[in-house]
Amino acid sequence: MSEKDNAILNKIIAVKEKMFLINTNPNFKSSEVTSVDSAIWYLDATMNLSHAFISWEILSNFYFDSVFVTIFANDGNVNYSDMAIAYDELKQKITSVCIEAPGSEKELYITTLSQKEEDGDSIIIKADVTIGSRTTTPDYHPFEEGWNYGDLLGDCSFQYASIADACTELRDKTNEFRYLYVNDEHMLYIGIPHEEPYEVLHSEDPVFVNVNDPNPEDNYYEHLLVYQKQSWVYHDCIDETEMNWYYHRLNDVIYDMVPNNQEHWPNAYGKTFIEIKADPNPINGTFGTKENLPRFIIRHQYKVEYRYAIYVGGRSQPTSIIEN
Repeated sequence: MSEKDNAILNKIIAVKEKMFLINTNPNFKSSEVTSVDSAIWYLDATMNLSHAFISWEILSNFYFDSVFVTIFANDGNVNYSDMAIAYDELKQKITSVCIEAPGSEKELYITTLSQKEEDGDSIIIKADVTIGSRTTTPDYHPFEEGWNYGDLLGDCSFQYASIADACTELRDKTNEFRYLYVNDEHMLYIGIPHEEPYEVLHSEDPVFVNVNDPNPEDNYYEHLLVYQKQSWVYHDCIDETEMNWYYHRLNDVIYDMVPNNQEHWPNAYGKTFIEIKADPNPINGTFGTKENLPRFIIRHQYKVEYRYAIYVGGRSQPTSIIEN
């Protein structure tokens, strides 16, 4: 661990201990304050340090939800006593999400906090919560069936219509099998105050087009499942082999291409892929729309979260949010 990472971890642990002291001593009132941005950052980092299993357990079958807490703020500052109360409330709400999520052997995968709005002398904090279940080791080739390209048309037999398509399936499989590609056990993933942790990958970005594609009409050689041009065919079935090919190309993009290109994706540069978000709409974080251009184009979008990683295995490890 570098001196910088160690200093960051020490700050998070110090704030965690301070909030624990406040919450276990109701008569104690702290006079110490911190900025709103720092308060959100510390709440995020402390919750994930304490209870997120993102690099400690193999989790899949993800469930997504959001919870909100309100915290008092004065002239852009938050008192540590109010921050401690918000942390306790946040923990209780995330625990409820974990308990109510489908599946078994569930844990908090990661949560991402942001300021939702400001209302007079208080702020509302939103926590995007991802819950996962423990699972067995999957195959490197997760697809055994074909899927229709977009618009939630389901698989190639039109099962799961209005529920999923190739784009959403690639998103979900990528999230589930993340650990196969990242040797990052016992890491804490932190955001940076004032910086958006997401990158939105748009189909319109020419960086995804493979200039050496011998047949650009079928989109087979693109780096990412982002769009398809066809003369008359709108929805093509992508067979099992192609789905697995796209799965690996999507991983090339999110692990290698995006975090190593500061010009195109500055929010991801030098950071670690966390997950493809299932929020916001349309179509649960991805979308496909038909436009009446010279040829039909199905456009797709992925909202991808990246964070800075520090090793914490020798200093701290998470505990189940349900049991603690």
